[in-house]
Amino acid sequence: MQRLYAQTISLFRQVVVEVRLFWRSRQAVYLNFFVPMLGMALFVYLDREGLLERVFGLLARSLGGGGEVGGEISPMVFMTIGLITYCIITSAFEGMVPRLVRQREAGIYKRLGGTPLRRWVFLAAKTLSAGVLVFLETALIFAVGLVSSDVTVVGSWWTLGAILLLGTFTMAALGFILSSLTTSADGAVVAVHAVYIPMLLLCGAFYPLEALPKVLQIVARIFPLTYFASPFR
Repeated sequence: MQRLYAQTISLFRQVVVEVRLFWRSRQAVYLNFFVPMLGMALFVYLDREGLLERVFGLLARSLGGGGEVGGEISPMVFMTIGLITYCIITSAFEGMVPRLVRQREAGIYKRLGGTPLRRWVFLAAKTLSAGVLVFLETALIFAVGLVSSDVTVVGSWWTLGAILLLGTFTMAALGFILSSLTTSADGAVVAVHAVYIPMLLLCGAFYPLEALPKVLQIVARIFPLTYFASPFR
């Protein structure tokens, strides 16, 4: 029992350390907070001016899919979901993989064997700290959406939280796998962008999956984010 308590305290402290390290990185703060907030402000403006509906109409004609873009769900809701999905993938995947590889190259994982900190605690803290950041980013996005547009939460807040956690843990697990397959930090950056850009664009977060051509719909169903964005709506 004492051992479990000690490991829990160690995990909590490591989560605090990871969150503090995040706030010290200006680039990470910019990508995870400034970019989504700027995007949300832009989408709110376009929605109020009636331009977002036109953009969705152009999107429907350019994609050439068989489904109707939007439907009963407003374009602003899709943009909100897309930004939250962006926050998940940047916090738990895009920013984590190169950092894990750099730490491995620096020999940090090997040195953990000579410290009281367990490796699973180290990795779990990274996942949980990403979850903390995702919840904070989501709260800010929803605050802007609820106040400034027609974004509403129809279902349970508990369900929303569970979906956020599941999406964060899934992307973190994918990040751990990808980091173990790359041999350098530069290679990790290339590999991450080769995965996350198509996944973000094709997962159906910013528009209905049915709007895509059939071939791209098949490709999109390979990505785990596709199964996150659908229940989120």
